Amino acid sequence: MALTQHDRTDIHDLINLHGHLVDAGELDRADELFAPDVTYDVTDLGFGSLRGIAAIREAARVLGAANPVGHHVTNIVITPLDDRPARVRSKGIGVNADGTVGSVVYDDVVTRQPGGWRISHRKVTARQAAPGGRDADPRGVLDRWRRAAVNQSVDGMRRVYAADAVHEFPFTRPGLPSRLEGRDEIVGWIAAGWRANALEYQRYRTLAVHDTADPRTIVVEQEVLGTSATTGEFVLPNVVVLTAIDGRIAHLRDYVDIPAAAAALGRDI
Repeated sequence: MALTQHDRTDIHDLINLHGHLVDAGELDRADELFAPDVTYDVTDLGFGSLRGIAAIREAARVLGAANPVGHHVTNIVITPLDDRPARVRSKGIGVNADGTVGSVVYDDVVTRQPGGWRISHRKVTARQAAPGGRDADPRGVLDRWRRAAVNQSVDGMRRVYAADAVHEFPFTRPGLPSRLEGRDEIVGWIAAGWRANALEYQRYRTLAVHDTADPRTIVVEQEVLGTSATTGEFVLPNVVVLTAIDGRIAHLRDYVDIPAAAAALGRDI
């Protein structure tokens, strides 16, 4: 069935409405955006595939302050389908509270529901590298790394590290590694820490981000806020030197505060 101009206008408004409702915190109106059995695929961002409106609301609630403060949708293209009403592709720009910016592509299938057009399937794909193989913005890579840490997403971590990445700990102590080589070793070590259920990160607080002579490398002063099953709430000061190539971490020097981490775990060093 061909789409009328009225259909196209309604679909266009539907895609735009997403940013307005999410930014206003009006998740109780999510049924104005999505079909009841919607699939919301955010695997590329490290959050897996969500099924149903309640799952989308809960994921946004858990993300809390890490949610972007501004969603801006552009470049909406609507294509009729033979087996389903329409496919919609658009671009999204997300602005975070710390000033970092990310870009995604939304691939949607929209269907006509009793209340009007609704999104029945959405796949969100991160734009991690510019065409032509140029390096992605390391600030965007930093943001994805933080999200994977907060959500304890193994898939998210695998997507953010290059296969031959190196993760170093210049300040370490006996029993802890000083250098991890390769994505498998890095992600395996991180996942083992999550399974131990030692510390749960809730959000990052950016103190400063410094550019370097290499545009692929940034120096980040930050704090990690979270909870420990042993000691309760904690704040971990941290400095990282992050180099991103083609949208992934190639090298990370992690100056973790060992005494603060030990205190959060309730251990002596």
